[in-house]
Amino acid sequence: MYHKNWNVDVVFSATSVTWTSPPPVWTPTSPNDIRTVVMPVLNGSTQVALRWSYTLSAGSVLFTIFSLRLNDSSFDDIGTKSLGVFNNKDYQTRFDISGSEVATLIINKVSEREETVYQCKATTNSGSSSYRIQVIVTGEHCNVYCTNL
Repeated sequence: MYHKNWNVDVVFSATSVTWTSPPPVWTPTSPNDIRTVVMPVLNGSTQVALRWSYTLSAGSVLFTIFSLRLNDSSFDDIGTKSLGVFNNKDYQTRFDISGSEVATLIINKVSEREETVYQCKATTNSGSSSYRIQVIVTGEHCNVYCTNL
Protein backbone atom coordinates (compact mmCIF):
# COMPACT_ATOMS: atom_id res chain seq x y z
CA MET A 1 0.00 0.00 0.00
CA TYR A 2 1.28 3.46 -0.89
CA HIS A 3 1.70 5.88 2.00
CA LYS A 4 1.74 9.62 1.24
CA ASN A 5 4.51 10.31 3.75
CA TRP A 6 7.03 7.91 2.24
CA ASN A 7 10.17 9.60 1.06
CA VAL A 8 10.57 8.35 -2.53
CA ASP A 9 14.11 9.77 -2.68
CA VAL A 10 15.19 6.94 -0.39
CA VAL A 11 14.55 4.35 -3.11
CA PHE A 12 16.11 6.44 -5.88
CA SER A 13 19.65 5.57 -6.84
CA ALA A 14 21.33 8.76 -7.99
CA THR A 15 23.75 6.76 -10.12
CA SER A 16 21.16 4.71 -12.04
CA VAL A 17 20.99 7.20 -14.98
CA THR A 18 23.68 9.60 -16.15
CA TRP A 19 22.56 11.93 -18.96
CA THR A 20 25.33 12.39 -21.52
CA SER A 21 23.41 14.40 -24.12
CA PRO A 22 22.43 17.15 -24.59
CA PRO A 23 25.51 18.56 -22.84
CA PRO A 24 26.61 18.94 -20.15
CA VAL A 25 26.87 15.43 -18.70
CA TRP A 26 25.01 15.18 -15.38
CA THR A 27 23.68 12.63 -12.94
CA PRO A 28 20.41 13.55 -11.20
CA THR A 29 20.43 13.51 -7.42
CA SER A 30 16.67 12.87 -7.08
CA PRO A 31 13.61 12.30 -9.30
CA ASN A 32 12.87 16.03 -8.97
CA ASP A 33 16.28 16.99 -10.39
CA ILE A 34 15.16 17.81 -13.96
CA ARG A 35 17.11 19.97 -16.38
CA THR A 36 15.91 21.79 -19.48
CA VAL A 37 17.99 22.92 -22.45
CA VAL A 38 16.77 25.34 -25.13
CA MET A 39 16.90 24.36 -28.82
CA PRO A 40 16.06 26.92 -31.53
CA VAL A 41 14.49 25.32 -34.63
CA LEU A 42 13.55 26.92 -37.95
CA ASN A 43 9.85 27.04 -38.75
CA GLY A 44 9.11 24.68 -41.65
CA SER A 45 12.12 22.44 -41.02
CA THR A 46 11.56 18.72 -41.46
CA GLN A 47 12.86 15.65 -39.65
CA VAL A 48 14.22 17.63 -36.67
CA ALA A 49 15.78 15.25 -34.16
CA LEU A 50 15.59 15.91 -30.43
CA ARG A 51 18.40 13.69 -29.10
CA TRP A 52 18.95 12.47 -25.59
CA SER A 53 21.60 10.01 -24.51
CA TYR A 54 22.37 8.37 -21.18
CA THR A 55 24.34 5.63 -19.52
CA LEU A 56 22.94 3.27 -16.90
CA SER A 57 24.34 1.58 -13.82
CA ALA A 58 25.01 -2.12 -14.23
CA GLY A 59 21.88 -4.21 -13.88
CA SER A 60 19.45 -1.37 -14.56
CA VAL A 61 16.28 -2.14 -16.50
CA LEU A 62 15.15 0.69 -18.74
CA PHE A 63 11.89 2.01 -20.11
CA THR A 64 12.02 5.33 -22.02
CA ILE A 65 8.98 7.49 -22.69
CA PHE A 66 8.72 10.75 -24.65
CA SER A 67 6.17 13.44 -23.83
CA LEU A 68 5.34 17.06 -24.54
CA ARG A 69 4.10 19.90 -22.36
CA LEU A 70 0.49 20.92 -22.91
CA ASN A 71 -0.95 24.42 -22.42
CA ASP A 72 -1.99 23.54 -18.85
CA SER A 73 1.69 22.70 -18.03
CA SER A 74 0.99 18.97 -17.71
CA PHE A 75 2.88 16.47 -19.90
CA ASP A 76 1.19 14.20 -22.44
CA ASP A 77 2.92 11.00 -23.57
CA ILE A 78 3.88 10.82 -27.27
CA GLY A 79 5.33 7.31 -27.28
CA THR A 80 8.13 4.99 -26.23
CA LYS A 81 11.23 3.67 -27.94
CA SER A 82 9.93 0.11 -27.75
CA LEU A 83 6.33 0.80 -28.88
CA GLY A 84 6.82 3.83 -31.16
CA VAL A 85 4.49 6.83 -31.38
CA PHE A 86 1.11 6.28 -29.75
CA ASN A 87 -2.06 6.44 -31.87
CA ASN A 88 -3.21 9.41 -29.81
CA LYS A 89 -4.38 12.78 -31.09
CA ASP A 90 -2.32 13.48 -34.24
CA TYR A 91 1.02 12.35 -32.75
CA GLN A 92 1.67 9.67 -35.41
CA THR A 93 1.54 12.40 -38.08
CA ARG A 94 3.63 14.92 -36.18
CA PHE A 95 6.34 12.72 -34.62
CA ASP A 96 8.53 9.67 -35.08
CA ILE A 97 10.88 7.84 -32.70
CA SER A 98 14.25 6.59 -33.89
CA GLY A 99 14.68 2.87 -33.44
CA SER A 100 18.42 3.00 -34.01
CA GLU A 101 19.44 5.79 -31.60
CA VAL A 102 19.44 5.72 -27.79
CA ALA A 103 16.58 8.19 -27.30
CA THR A 104 15.58 10.37 -30.24
CA LEU A 105 12.22 11.98 -30.88
CA ILE A 106 11.79 13.33 -34.41
CA ILE A 107 9.53 16.27 -35.25
CA ASN A 108 8.34 15.51 -38.79
CA LYS A 109 7.58 19.13 -39.75
CA VAL A 110 8.16 22.11 -37.47
CA SER A 111 5.42 24.69 -37.09
CA GLU A 112 4.62 27.11 -34.29
CA ARG A 113 2.54 24.29 -32.78
CA GLU A 114 5.75 22.39 -31.99
CA GLU A 115 7.07 25.23 -29.80
CA THR A 116 6.89 23.59 -26.38
CA VAL A 117 8.93 21.55 -23.92
CA TYR A 118 9.67 17.91 -24.78
CA GLN A 119 10.67 15.39 -22.16
CA CYS A 120 12.56 12.13 -22.22
CA LYS A 121 11.89 10.11 -19.07
CA ALA A 122 14.09 7.11 -18.35
CA THR A 123 12.66 4.72 -15.79
CA THR A 124 14.86 2.04 -14.26
CA ASN A 125 14.39 -0.54 -11.55
CA SER A 126 15.69 2.03 -9.03
CA GLY A 127 13.68 5.12 -10.06
CA SER A 128 13.11 7.54 -12.90
CA SER A 129 14.89 10.55 -14.33
CA SER A 130 13.79 13.20 -16.84
CA TYR A 131 15.62 15.57 -19.15
CA ARG A 132 13.79 18.24 -21.15
CA ILE A 133 14.36 20.15 -24.38
CA GLN A 134 12.49 23.40 -24.91
CA VAL A 135 11.95 23.95 -28.63
CA ILE A 136 11.85 27.60 -29.70
CA VAL A 137 10.53 28.00 -33.27
CA THR A 138 12.35 30.75 -35.15
CA GLY A 139 12.04 32.41 -38.58
CA GLU A 140 10.95 30.67 -41.74
CA HIS A 141 12.69 27.70 -43.28
CA CYS A 142 13.98 28.38 -46.77
CA ASN A 143 16.07 26.14 -49.00
CA VAL A 144 18.34 27.20 -51.88
CA TYR A 145 15.40 27.17 -54.30
CA CYS A 146 13.43 29.91 -52.49
CA THR A 147 12.85 33.00 -54.58
CA ASN A 148 11.69 36.51 -53.76
CA LEU A 149 8.24 37.17 -55.09
